[in-house]
Amino acid sequence: MTIEKYEYAGYKLRLFEYRDRWALEIKKGSARKIKSLKTKNLETAKDEFYKYKLELKEKGRLDIIFDTDLLRQIEIFLEWSKINSNSPRTFEKHNESMNKFLDFLKQNRIEAITPSLNEKFKMYLLNKGLATRTVDLHLTSLSKMITVLEELEIIPRGVYKRPKLIRAKSVKAPKFWTSEEVERILQVARRTYIYGMLVVALNTGLRLNELRYLRWDDVVLEQGFLLIQSHPEDGFNPKDYELRRIKLNTATIQLLAELREKKKDNAKYVFSNKYCLPRKNNLYRDLLRILDVAGVTDKGAWHCARRTWGSHAIMAGADPKSVQRIYGHSRLETTQAYLNVTNKHLDETMDLVEFTDNKELAKVLPFKGKD
Repeated sequence: MTIEKYEYAGYKLRLFEYRDRWALEIKKGSARKIKSLKTKNLETAKDEFYKYKLELKEKGRLDIIFDTDLLRQIEIFLEWSKINSNSPRTFEKHNESMNKFLDFLKQNRIEAITPSLNEKFKMYLLNKGLATRTVDLHLTSLSKMITVLEELEIIPRGVYKRPKLIRAKSVKAPKFWTSEEVERILQVARRTYIYGMLVVALNTGLRLNELRYLRWDDVVLEQGFLLIQSHPEDGFNPKDYELRRIKLNTATIQLLAELREKKKDNAKYVFSNKYCLPRKNNLYRDLLRILDVAGVTDKGAWHCARRTWGSHAIMAGADPKSVQRIYGHSRLETTQAYLNVTNKHLDETMDLVEFTDNKELAKVLPFKGKD
């Protein structure tokens, strides 16, 4: 016997009697959940019904139930990836991984992504003869899909479990440039088109794509800051999809002021090519040549410049949470993984605390003996 009904935002709520007790039915699309209210009292059952009704009206959703149609969820993710990925190649990788996952799903009837399912998918890929690195790339795409579905509120947070990669994270030596190395690199780069990009990267921690698509409209030299923000017409979105305001130091302001004086009238981008378009070609290759001449090898290229800024900021006493916000990381753990400090800095930190047995300050403590 149904007592109450309510429909909103695609959800259907129904309060009904089941085996001498009251129960709540929640439906959305193909998803259906029956929640026993464990009471025979109608007023108590109505209170519970109204609680869910109010939550639905306020939030527009109920986390207790969600549509488990994985095929539709994969479609949503690929639509998102096509629009929001920083490069067509990223979308291609996501599309390839989802096709692998769909092939796997044909052999498995499931309603949720669980640790057990992740392991089965992992073994499915390995049995196909894929290398462990390739398998990890497909698993990473699956994790990204889960993150996107959570952010779009397609699924509640935590209901889908992210897969564990095959390869454990290895502990590597610090990968950032010392002050002496930075000086040598900039001296070699001074007469090249890369010099300006390097100076800004080393003084702001910007990603390479953020440098390439940086517009003069986003640079406010008079107030000493720049903005990192989305420009959908360019196909560019920051990795964190959030607006960031970054203060500029004196050296960066001076460099950008010089570049602004020399720029063409129709130049929209700070670091543009001869066609006034964002620089794309040969950036990695040309920086590696500069690093080779400067005698700085095996430390990475453009991303090392970003990591160098953060590492030196931390060593100078910067708060990691502030570095996190400037970097544009959603989690502090990501920032901490980027930042390595030198043994010298660690040694100096250890010297800050010193305990010793100073006889002049020693006191005799009166202990009472046992009775």
